[in-house]
Amino acid sequence: MNIQNIEPPILVAPSPTPFTREGKVNFNAIENNAEKWLSTDLSGFVLGTENGEEQLLSFQEKKDICKSVVSVAKEKKLIIAGIDNPSVKGTLEDADAYINLGVDVLRIRIPRRRDTIDEYFNEVLEKISGPVLIIHQMAPGGFVNSMTTEGADPDQIGRFCSYDSVVGYIASHLVRFEMMTRKFISKDKQFWVPNAMLMAAQILEGANGACFMLGNIAPKICREIMKLGIEGNYSKSKKLNDSLVDADWNILSRGAPGLKYAMDLIGFEGGNPRSPLNTLDENAKNEIKIALKNSGISKVE
Repeated sequence: MNIQNIEPPILVAPSPTPFTREGKVNFNAIENNAEKWLSTDLSGFVLGTENGEEQLLSFQEKKDICKSVVSVAKEKKLIIAGIDNPSVKGTLEDADAYINLGVDVLRIRIPRRRDTIDEYFNEVLEKISGPVLIIHQMAPGGFVNSMTTEGADPDQIGRFCSYDSVVGYIASHLVRFEMMTRKFISKDKQFWVPNAMLMAAQILEGANGACFMLGNIAPKICREIMKLGIEGNYSKSKKLNDSLVDADWNILSRGAPGLKYAMDLIGFEGGNPRSPLNTLDENAKNEIKIALKNSGISKVE
């Protein structure tokens, strides 16, 4: 699916990875979940992400997950594969593997070594085998603590995004930094909000789409918030956005286990995280239940 042909605003979500009781990837659950998301306002899936417990998956498992989702959603939803590889050679090989499986877009995380990123992107973006989204997420795992460093300077990110192979950029939650970055990225590129709590704020700075965890849970209202803001109805957009703050905070602050439990509550197959991640205690589960109820979320739409 061509990202340019999707009705805006585009909202994709980093998909969770269900596991069996034995800790194996549950491909049946992955395909069942994807089937259910096909009938929602979600624009697409991002696979091999932190919400999907990427650090606990082998590359073969990541490829098999992409294969499963492609079998269900190809040409129906946008399918994005996540790459976090500081090696040029490794990134290009990963990209080839995903594109050969039928993935539509490659989401590339900015490498953590700042002294390598110019050379890395100059080579990768000239040779990559598919369209690229660059993500500014320097501290995977930092759901609660704020990131303290940026992955690149705003003008560098703008330069990377100017490549023909790059279709857009997923911002960080550093709003002040991203306000400057937006100035260097062409308006014909995607510029996506990274967190549901930031929709209203980053729409004001020119965001035109989104990629975040709550998209799995509440795609309809999230796309409505984005649409209202893009159309200039900021007051209504902000009011709706405020209604999701508790749900976003209580789920996201628990990481993948929180997302999976919320999905279980609304009829999807989330299940337990992969060892050694801990399951939620009863207090955390209760807070998520209350937050979903207060936000009016009882099913995915």
